[in-house]
Parts: sequence; structure tokens; C-alpha cells
Amino acid sequence: MSSQKKRYYVVVNGRKPGIYSKWSGAGEAADQVEGFPEAVYRGFYTYEDAINWLRGFPRETLEKCAPDLVAHLDDVSGSSPDLTTTVSELLMSETVVIFADGSVDANTGAGGYGVILKYKGHTKEISGGFRKTTNNRMEIMACIEGLRALTRTCKVVVFSDSQYVVNGISKGWARKWQAQGWMRNQKECAENRDLWAQLLELCDQHEVEFRWIRGHNIVKENERCDWLAMQATQRQDLPRDVGYEKSRVADSESGPARGENSQGELL
Repeated sequence: MSSQKKRYYVVVNGRKPGIYSKWSGAGEAADQVEGFPEAVYRGFYTYEDAINWLRGFPRETLEKCAPDLVAHLDDVSGSSPDLTTTVSELLMSETVVIFADGSVDANTGAGGYGVILKYKGHTKEISGGFRKTTNNRMEIMACIEGLRALTRTCKVVVFSDSQYVVNGISKGWARKWQAQGWMRNQKECAENRDLWAQLLELCDQHEVEFRWIRGHNIVKENERCDWLAMQATQRQDLPRDVGYEKSRVADSESGPARGENSQGELL
């Protein structure tokens, strides 16, 4: 029997499908499948073997139950994605590199964020959380805390696995919502406007580019941020997420008419 250790764990059907670099540990592969009905997963020694196994599933099946895994099939390089070269080039150009991730404990509703900042030879980690919140809010908060940690105007690249956050900034959605009085359209309020406003203000203070990366894709910094975020959800005496709580009150008071009044107090 080979003593070689498996390095990749593919979860097709589980709590959070993806490719994991560890079996055990908080938020790793075992947490996604143990006790999960009809879990589908397997461990592999190489990334290539993992991808070849994935190719055995009908694409429509993956698109339905594990859409994040579909992107791996489109990776023509056939090798484990590695941002080392990209990050090194950015750091050489005196760009601040930020990795940001958010997480919510499905059992308690507590949320956390994890951030890694890199600049030249320096690395800084930031984490925190709230007693009740949402995953999207924590994804935004991670970016806010990363930019807030900068002490002077900088050129920054933010890596996030949240398309909600990256598209919200890169495609100008948040700016549009802000210009429209935080309305997505004539009837719907933009969610998380308190955090979007903070993030936009911070982006105005720096030269910021947002780049999307696939989650659970063996990017060590992203995996570390995910771990920091999950650990933060377990802290005692987490503070209130006031913006989240106000939005829940607004929802309950507005009922079916939510979003029809752009002058409401929804945050």
C-alpha cells in the first residue's frame, strides 16, 4: 500500500461542494460530507486525477448540484491553479494584494470574515465576526476591513471568491444602486447598502481592482482566509451586526410591499 498522502478531496454532493486540500479540520472536506445524506466525494493524489474523475459526471449534473466545480473542467491547463506568479508580479510592482473571504455558521447564524494583506515582504492577517449576519455581508466586510487597514493611498488588487462582491464593484452595480438612492430597480431596494457605501468610499481613497478567484481551488491564501472567517464565527461575545438587524426589522414591518418606498429605512 502506498504511503503517499492524498492531497485533493473533491466534494460533488455535500454541504459545500468544492475541491479541498485537507480531509480533516474546520470547514475541510470531512465537514462537508460526514452525516450528509447521499454524499458524493473522493480523495486523490494529484489534481489531474481529481479533474479526470470530475469529467466522468454529466456536465448538467455538476451545473445543478456543484456549479463551482464546472469551472475546473474548463481549465485547459490541467494543472492546479496557482496565483504565486501573479501575486509575486503584483508585489514587485509595489501593489498591495488583499485576499478576502466571508463565512456564516449555518447552525448559529454567526458570521465571520478573514483577510490577508501582502505588501513587499510583509503579510498581515485580519479577522472578525458578528453574532447574526449573512454570508454576502461578510464577503463585503472582509474587503472593507482589508482596505480599511491601509494607512496611505495605495494601488490595490483584491482577490475574492464572491462574484456578488467582485461584480458589484467591477461591473458598476453598486455605483448604480447608490446613484439610484440604493434601489436596484423601481421596486427593489439594494441589499447591504450600508456596507456597499463603506466599500465604495474606501475604493475612492485608493486605486482598487477586484479579481474573482474560484473558492476551494487550492489557493493557499484563499483557503487561509476561509479558515480565519470560520474560526471567527466560533468566538464568544461577538458584536451585533446593526445593519443586518435593521434590515430584518424593515423586512418584517414592510411585508409584501418591501422595496416600493425608496425613502424607507432599509439598510
